[in-house]
Amino acid sequence: MTSPEFFEAIGSRGFYRPVAVVTFEQAIEMVAQAMKYARDRGLADLLANTNGLTGFPQPSTFARYSLAVKWAEAAGGALRVALVTRPEIIDPQKIGVLMAQNRGVNGDVFTNETDALAWLDVRI
Repeated sequence: MTSPEFFEAIGSRGFYRPVAVVTFEQAIEMVAQAMKYARDRGLADLLANTNGLTGFPQPSTFARYSLAVKWAEAAGGALRVALVTRPEIIDPQKIGVLMAQNRGVNGDVFTNETDALAWLDVRI
């Protein structure tokens, strides 16, 4: 698998910062591919900053479920994932995170990279 565009690996951590106008389904697939790539490379963490992805409205609960299932398959149990996205995309109860965690994803969602990196650093 070739490196996804916008992907960078530093040490045992991957950084994915895509920029594109996409549908929500395309955004899910892009991040899933970055997760698979990071996992295949044996990286421990992935910080996926999706603030550069635009073109879709706030996702429905069903869309969040689709995200959780797809990302659980892509991340496996070993990859820690910190997702950074716009505040209006994050459900107040973080239902998408809960659904992903229930499927074995070790991850959380944040509105900025500083908090996401702090969360990942605690888990080293």
